[in-house]
Amino acid sequence: MAAPATAQDAAAATVDLSVGTKVFDSAGAELGTISSAQGANVVVDLGEGKQVTLPSNAFGKLEQGPTIGATKAQVVAAVDQAAAGSDAKLTAALQPGADVRSANGTAILGKVKLAAADGVVLTTPTGDVKLPRNAFFVGQAGLATSFTADQFAAAMAEVNTAAAANDAAVATALVPGADVRSLKGAAVLGKVKSASAATVVVTTAAGDDVSLPRSAFLMSPAGLAAAYTAEQFASAVAQATGAPAPQADATADAATPAPDKPAS
Repeated sequence: MAAPATAQDAAAATVDLSVGTKVFDSAGAELGTISSAQGANVVVDLGEGKQVTLPSNAFGKLEQGPTIGATKAQVVAAVDQAAAGSDAKLTAALQPGADVRSANGTAILGKVKLAAADGVVLTTPTGDVKLPRNAFFVGQAGLATSFTADQFAAAMAEVNTAAAANDAAVATALVPGADVRSLKGAAVLGKVKSASAATVVVTTAAGDDVSLPRSAFLMSPAGLAAAYTAEQFASAVAQATGAPAPQADATADAATPAPDKPAS
């Protein structure tokens, strides 16, 4: 049994599996391009954001380049099936309170606080942070991220530094009479009436006062802003006061999503 395997490995060694080489399927059609080749594993980029990892001895040789013994349709179907299974496992694992480990599973980086389609909020010893859903996977040790412990610590330090700088700028800007703009700064929502460590009272153009959490404020390119679009703010005012919503200019940023930074 050893002889055929050795012969197969020797044959594979003659196939060009260098990065950038085009790979062909069993029908001679282009399968994709080799994006990395480390040791016995070769990653082929299939296009449209899909990749497949194959052992180097799975490749044969055609005149036009390396080939594998399956059609592209078969490979893509297998990749899609594996991705669907992985996504189902990830959805089941992303539950509030679940431990999140480092890439190699050796360190617990934090716990899931909230999981949504646009990202996952983790609670860590140094604060909350929102990461994209595709940064998570289910490994042998359980739910994990693509960060090592060192990489995650460095990223959290950068996030906390940026958050501290933003908080300091907001504290300076939160003075009575200051304009409060919508999320992207396109509309003026009102003016600061008073501010404390927990809340900020904003007076709208209609003269209504509305209390907002201090954590909803940030610095936009246009200056002091609240994490609301003009339409969201108008709805919040109407709900709080029972009065008709103020007619702010909602055209510029009505569809803008809330910022990624979780509220503290």
